[in-house]
Amino acid sequence: MMQLNTSPYTQKIKSQQSSITRTALRQNLLLRYLLPWLCFLPVASAQALGPSVPYMPTWQARHHIQLLADHAQMAITTTHWPLPLAAVQEALDDLPKNLPPYLENSKDVVQQELRRHRWQGEAQLQLRERADAPVGFGENYTPGSSLKLTTNATEFGPNDFPVAAKLGIRVEESPNSLQTRFDGIGKEGRTQVKLDGTALVAQAWSFNLQAFAHNNWWGPGWQSSLISSNNVPPWHGFGVQRSAVKPSESKWLSWMGPWNLEFFVAQAQDPIVVANQPDGFLFIGSRLTLKPAKYLEVGLSRGVQTSGTGRPGGWNNFMRAFTSQGSHTNQNATDPGNQIAGYDIRLSCPSRWRCAGYYQWIGEDSSGQSGLPNQFMTLGGAEHWLAEGRHRLFMEYTQTFTHSLPWNRNGNPQFFKGPGYTSGGGFYNQGYTNGGRWIGSSFGGSSRVLSIGWMDLEAKRVIKLHKGHVGRSIGAYDPDLNAPHADLKAASIAQSFQWKKIQITPELMYTHLSDGQTIGANKKNDVRGGVTFLMPIGQ
Repeated sequence: MMQLNTSPYTQKIKSQQSSITRTALRQNLLLRYLLPWLCFLPVASAQALGPSVPYMPTWQARHHIQLLADHAQMAITTTHWPLPLAAVQEALDDLPKNLPPYLENSKDVVQQELRRHRWQGEAQLQLRERADAPVGFGENYTPGSSLKLTTNATEFGPNDFPVAAKLGIRVEESPNSLQTRFDGIGKEGRTQVKLDGTALVAQAWSFNLQAFAHNNWWGPGWQSSLISSNNVPPWHGFGVQRSAVKPSESKWLSWMGPWNLEFFVAQAQDPIVVANQPDGFLFIGSRLTLKPAKYLEVGLSRGVQTSGTGRPGGWNNFMRAFTSQGSHTNQNATDPGNQIAGYDIRLSCPSRWRCAGYYQWIGEDSSGQSGLPNQFMTLGGAEHWLAEGRHRLFMEYTQTFTHSLPWNRNGNPQFFKGPGYTSGGGFYNQGYTNGGRWIGSSFGGSSRVLSIGWMDLEAKRVIKLHKGHVGRSIGAYDPDLNAPHADLKAASIAQSFQWKKIQITPELMYTHLSDGQTIGANKKNDVRGGVTFLMPIGQ
């Protein structure tokens, strides 16, 4: 892919990758694999559950769902969020009776959270010093303070065409932590108001048709997802998602085990900070997750940036982007967009060992005429839980340089090729971002970071340590700024307490980066404090 700067190193990368990048948007077997599923699976899945709103668990509930999947064979995928609430409820209801006490406790925790999500609204107020920091699963991306209000889920409409709905509104300081010139209210302002946690869901066959405002977590990691994480403001879009997760009743598809499929189109909320950036581009996301064995979960994901001001648009361009049809003769004029795609796996150990390993490969380019991703960013991790699920420990290494895997190098010994996320296919100069923030890992492109985390479920405490190298910036990205980067040392702790009906979560984060300049809320050295208040509304 084309890079943003013009250094000799970058020119070398351009030369080495030119023959590869010209086919990157023409062919992609991930898409060609997913497209037939989109057409065929509605008539081959399990019995429809009816429409339900999307459910994104807290980190505590995700831990308990994972525990039930690993030790009680809960029929659910755990690397694809959000899932339909009814699908998670069905998997919970299908668990065996007479579970061991620690698994019965996990079931109760998840059940209580599902009930709150369905029957109660929430008010979440986060008061936080304005500074950016690493963002993991279940954490708030906003570098400053925010207020989020959500209603309970509701259903309405005729019996033969019910509709599920939920409304959420978010008020926050601008999530683009590198910008200092914003004022007023709106996308370009210091204060922003947007939908978040909102969904309107109907059903066709066994798929939910949904308009939504939320972010996603696609992958097995606890600290990072390379393709779609909650480091960004909520996507505002529409799409389709399988309404169930349980294995298909079709004899042709039952081998997949529990599975889910999602496809959506959303509009970016990027404030324009770079010249010639297409305003309001579309983002196309698709993911197929399956669990063909009780110890193995596999995910296939793809993200596409297309259209926007100054770029080709309309239905024909959308279909060309969707089917990866580009031009290698005049790429800038006719190619429909920029894309990344790849795979992830999670392997569970035997139950008595209480551990798992996971890996994610996300590629920015394709290899020759094969159409398969070639220039990969990688994420690897291991997790272990103990004391009957009270504690979960994880160690995760995120690497966002693009490189060829050994079997794709064609005799070329070079391993690292260049920075991930930042090329934008030559069209999207703000890179792989939404709201000025990295869509994938919050460590951004050109980074190598080791993260270690300890979750204490009884104390509702999470502690994390990070060490490594950040190539561009943490959280937000602007290619024209010398943001804090280079050697990283960071640590954080957060713990929740209950006072009557209010959950109070103080947090403390320390971040040190060795190079660059402090710009806006993106700081070289920072100790950030904050506290979150979560209060139910209604029943």
